[in-house]
Amino acid sequence: MNVRACFVDAAGTLIKPREPVGITYARAARARGIDADPVVVEQRFRQAFKRHAALGERQRGDGRAFWGPVAKEAIGADDDVLVEQLWAHYSLPRAWWVDEGALNVLGHVARTGVKLGIVSNWDTRLRTLYNRFALDRMFPVLICSAELEVDKPDPEIFLAACTAAGVRPSEAVHIGDDAVNDVGGANRAGLVGLLHDEDTGWGELPERIGRLRRFC
Repeated sequence: MNVRACFVDAAGTLIKPREPVGITYARAARARGIDADPVVVEQRFRQAFKRHAALGERQRGDGRAFWGPVAKEAIGADDDVLVEQLWAHYSLPRAWWVDEGALNVLGHVARTGVKLGIVSNWDTRLRTLYNRFALDRMFPVLICSAELEVDKPDPEIFLAACTAAGVRPSEAVHIGDDAVNDVGGANRAGLVGLLHDEDTGWGELPERIGRLRRFC
């Protein structure tokens, strides 16, 4: 396989919340006089996110329409002021951190002549984070679902990334932490989908790409 491009998922793979969502939500709720346990809030958040995503709801525009109901279910209160505070918090770079291990390994991959890009199901706030973290220096391609109005695992979002990178799908790999959205979606589009495992980390990526180059 002639690997000419490597795309990576953003949320949960390259870019991660600086602290667990349950802690952030619960602290903000308590400041508004709402009793909230971080563990319970975290559980509710995950359940609400999965439920709304399963209903086919998408992160369109700035994400308020999607995240508002999720946040209210997580904190167990219909507080529009709190929801707006949480939305604003996650608009800021200080709410996130970029995986340095990923940057180091992906930088090595880029030095072998592979073009890097980000393909993410995220609202339009991702563009601001992308610029503020100066990710454009390493990842010249950014395909955000809210901007394209197409979500992973739809093959169209991966094909858009290939077009932006100037490569054929058969020349690209995509890495993410979701077996359906990232791996399955990429494979359906003709790319090679690779599952990122937090326990394994990023260290094996160059060898995985090397094996693709040798045997595919």
